[in-house]
Amino acid sequence: MQIRTRLITVLCFLVVLLSFTGVDKGEQVNEELLIAEATADRLSLTNEMSDLPAFQPIDSMVERAMRSLRLTGASVALVKNEKLVYAKGFGYSDKEKKEKVEPYHLFRIGSVSKLITAIAVLKLVDEGKIGLDDYVFGEEGILNGKLYSNISNKNVYRIKVKHLLNHTAGWSLITYGDPMFIPHKIHKMDDVSYPIEFDDVIKFVISRHLPYRPGTRFNYSNFGYSLLGRVIEEVTGDDYEDWVQDEILEPNGINKMRIAGSFEKDRVKNEVKYYDYSVDNEQLAFNGSGKKVYKPYGADDIEMLGPAGGWLATGVDLMRVLVLVDGYSKRHKDILSADLIDKMVNGVGGVQHPLGWRSVKGQHWWRTGTLSGTSALLTRDINGYSWVIISNTTPRRGSFPGTSRWAIREGIKMVKSWPTQDLFDISD
Repeated sequence: MQIRTRLITVLCFLVVLLSFTGVDKGEQVNEELLIAEATADRLSLTNEMSDLPAFQPIDSMVERAMRSLRLTGASVALVKNEKLVYAKGFGYSDKEKKEKVEPYHLFRIGSVSKLITAIAVLKLVDEGKIGLDDYVFGEEGILNGKLYSNISNKNVYRIKVKHLLNHTAGWSLITYGDPMFIPHKIHKMDDVSYPIEFDDVIKFVISRHLPYRPGTRFNYSNFGYSLLGRVIEEVTGDDYEDWVQDEILEPNGINKMRIAGSFEKDRVKNEVKYYDYSVDNEQLAFNGSGKKVYKPYGADDIEMLGPAGGWLATGVDLMRVLVLVDGYSKRHKDILSADLIDKMVNGVGGVQHPLGWRSVKGQHWWRTGTLSGTSALLTRDINGYSWVIISNTTPRRGSFPGTSRWAIREGIKMVKSWPTQDLFDISD
């Protein structure tokens, strides 16, 4: 029955598509039906499914932004009133092979991963398995084994789960840099062997000075979110990635998200290739080989960065995540309580900073993501719109968030009529 219902949905979508494109080809419908039967449930979205005249303004504005930022490839997905109405790729997933981006292509999403981790922690809060005011370290803390015993500053014992979520745990980048990106300094200062493991990073951080008392000052911390991955593992007894997939992603139809690899040889099926056009796009490999590498492949340990910046996703995947925590429940029920959705957006007291989101302005919530070869912007926008743009490029010039936000908002304004399609119903 489910398969039959899905086929009917696909056919209805095709009728809408043909009505917008003016094509009248019965053979095309039969061909799509055969594809649907072969997949037995869902189709992989393609660019053609959003190639409608109504969307020409969005296409045009995205292409304009790509030219301005000189992006190699990008993926855009847009939700209107919790329906996925648009999903399209632009440019190249692999420039050398001239392979074009399609909606099913996977991208590293950088710090958009923090939103995934925040949702996971808050789900455990909703289930009563952890509290926002629970201490992270110490005898009564979540992390209290031998690894976490060499703490030099007693203020570390004041760090709570909420401080990790809102970047107020007390660490500062001005002391020794971002601990998630300094393997060679950790190797030298702590005399540990390569490759540097996350346990080595934890020892490096907690055995040194804590600049600020927890809860008093905002300082963006990749380490704090990576540590939340360890907190999730301790509370659940499961691997971070596995638990998020099993408890959050897969139950909501998100089946392809995973932690990315660090090297080009680690690319998975349908993952794009990454391009960094910045002037400093070479760096020593993180694994201690002594070799200089192209930054997107081997400069950073993406797997260790996982909870803070390591996830792979399609634009559609991220739209599926967003409708689970967007504060609306007309079509997709939020997986967190209204109280926790409010805390994600408005903070939890003290330093009023959102949890998981990068910034909030009224009904406009957004999350950026940046790595070498990755630029991403996920937005819960005003008036019932939500959207994401992900690129496989570090631009040499220009602001990716600013230019992208302007382009997509302008494109939305120019759409005269919106199709009733919901691509969530047919996409994998």
